[in-house]
Amino acid sequence: MTICIPGLVFAVAMAATASPASAQADDTLRTVVREAVVVTSTRAEASDPVTQVVIDTVALRRVMLGQDVQYVLEATAPSIIAYSESGTSFSNYGSFRMRGMDQTRVNVTLNGAPINDMVDQGVFFSNITDLTNGMQSIQVQRGVGTSQNGTASYAGSVNMQTPSLSGREASGLLQLTGGSFGLMRGSAEVFTGRTAQDVSIYAKVGSIATDGYRFNTSTTSASALVSAAWFGTDDVVKLTVTGGNTRNQLGFFAVPKPLTQQDPRTNINDSTDHDDFGQYLGQLEWSRILSPSTTLSAMAYYGGAGGDYFSGFRDTSGVLTQINYPLTNRHLGAMAIVNLDDRYTFGVHAYRFWRRNWEAVTPELESPYYDDRTTKTEVSAFAKASVAFDSFELFGDVQLRSVVMAFSPDARYVPQGTMIPDHSWLFINPLAGLRYHITEAASAYVSAGYTGREPTRFDLLGGTQINEANLDVLLNTDAVRPEYALDIEAGVNLRTSMFTLDATVFSMHFTDEIAPIGQYIEQQFVQLRKNVPTSRRQGLELGFTVGAEESPLVLSVMSTWMKAVIDEYAPENIGVDTVFTNVRPVLTPELMGSATLRWKPVQQFWIQGTVRYVSEQFLELSNQPTLVLDPYTVLDARVSWSFWNDHRISLAANNLLGEVYAANGATGYLGTDVVPTLFMQAPLNFVVSLELHL
Repeated sequence: MTICIPGLVFAVAMAATASPASAQADDTLRTVVREAVVVTSTRAEASDPVTQVVIDTVALRRVMLGQDVQYVLEATAPSIIAYSESGTSFSNYGSFRMRGMDQTRVNVTLNGAPINDMVDQGVFFSNITDLTNGMQSIQVQRGVGTSQNGTASYAGSVNMQTPSLSGREASGLLQLTGGSFGLMRGSAEVFTGRTAQDVSIYAKVGSIATDGYRFNTSTTSASALVSAAWFGTDDVVKLTVTGGNTRNQLGFFAVPKPLTQQDPRTNINDSTDHDDFGQYLGQLEWSRILSPSTTLSAMAYYGGAGGDYFSGFRDTSGVLTQINYPLTNRHLGAMAIVNLDDRYTFGVHAYRFWRRNWEAVTPELESPYYDDRTTKTEVSAFAKASVAFDSFELFGDVQLRSVVMAFSPDARYVPQGTMIPDHSWLFINPLAGLRYHITEAASAYVSAGYTGREPTRFDLLGGTQINEANLDVLLNTDAVRPEYALDIEAGVNLRTSMFTLDATVFSMHFTDEIAPIGQYIEQQFVQLRKNVPTSRRQGLELGFTVGAEESPLVLSVMSTWMKAVIDEYAPENIGVDTVFTNVRPVLTPELMGSATLRWKPVQQFWIQGTVRYVSEQFLELSNQPTLVLDPYTVLDARVSWSFWNDHRISLAANNLLGEVYAANGATGYLGTDVVPTLFMQAPLNFVVSLELHL
């Protein structure tokens, strides 16, 4: 493929104007940690003009009790709302929204390798539970951000880094957790340290069992992560393998609000609905120092996911018909990155993704009545450059993505001889920005980025099958167009020993945003997607901390005010011929935020309280005032005591005031009435955790 010429010209031009950096001494060079080159290539540097937060090891350890990824992000980064179908923060299916946009619009990587499902673009954190436990750091970028590997960073990106294997002593850690709703969790990790042979190995295993808050939403899971590295004079070779398996009782149907008022734990899925799913990812990375200013890194990765997903329904006599909706994914990719002088980075990435979807009625599981295949191929390249002059830093980043998705339908469901054309897209995603260093402690930045995102498989099908209800969409490659985001951000950052401030103003403008407003074809349960011509999200994000990590009293605040508007849309699925204008997108609150006060009377003990608020959210695009998620305020508390050096026991009390609330929902019918349908979250609940360092 052709590398994006404008991006290379832009980078080379800045390189030509910059003075060459002085060579580093060889002995200094040997001490530079190069095991995370791929990770840093997809991350923004602290000085880059990008809206970001880095959650370091200290912050992760303070919030981690083994909860799912989305709840760790909600506690540590602005503009994120987490939810789960079980109603608790410990597994079963769940996800998050960033600036009101769902997680399929957020790029997620582990050590720079994508973990999104490339076809549906989601990440199913329940497949590998306890994933963030032990992570070195997580960077969250909001808005378009820097070039990423894999799916588009349309709303933002989440970049997770596994533990560093250099510069640490041998250690071990045992974690035991118990809590409300039958929660039991165990995790053990061991690290060899760097041996005389310059080899380091880290391994972690864990398991979780819980009944869930809502009825019949239990989870039983196991997960593991192993990472090993060899450190040469100029080379690092690193192998990382992670995976997990989870068995959930299912609660994917949102419950009509009147039923939740009778009992918030109501689950209208059949009690026999369950899954058995797993996911794995292996990465082999090699990095080499080519010169005092040049580093080359390459990675090959292979991953997959799959399992059974049983969902049933009963007839009027109570006889159960149970259908299995299994799938398998296989994902093979590779990337290479060159870093010059820590200011210029060039990279290429390619992958191929295979998906099989099939359906079968129990007990005839070996005779599926439906079976199709989907493949997706991507080749991308990026160039980044950063140039400093006086008190300014100029940053540029451009990515070229070529994506092809191909469908092989079940011949029993389409006319004979049907040939579905490949769906292909080409995106050029630029980002440019400027940071001004006001003082050593304060700086301001402005940036503008543009990115495109291709439709998911579900966006094109509107359901689980390829059939005559959606065949016209697949035959017409322009029926559901890609969506595009123009993102303008400006911010101020301040860092002192006792105060930090991050304030951001953002203005995101969308073209052809994909929404479920096309025709609903009841016979095949197909809800077609359409493009919304224009929409926008504009707002202010504010985060500040008063007090240092070791201060006796620390106050941390995160808040977001956002105005979101869809300029105009014409739905085809509500039975009326109406054009709506100036409506608010679904599940997009105007206000959200949290405040945490932590008191540390002595070095070994701290207690904190956190209050979270989320304002009203519409559940459908016509903005009917009765079809909303009610605003909610949740108060949490936590106590932590460290003893015998670094051992620790923690107690968390969540939702102290017993707020009855839902963090996610939709609309549906109760009889003939359209009502809000909700995923209720847990009332007062407790978690206790013991950490023993070995």
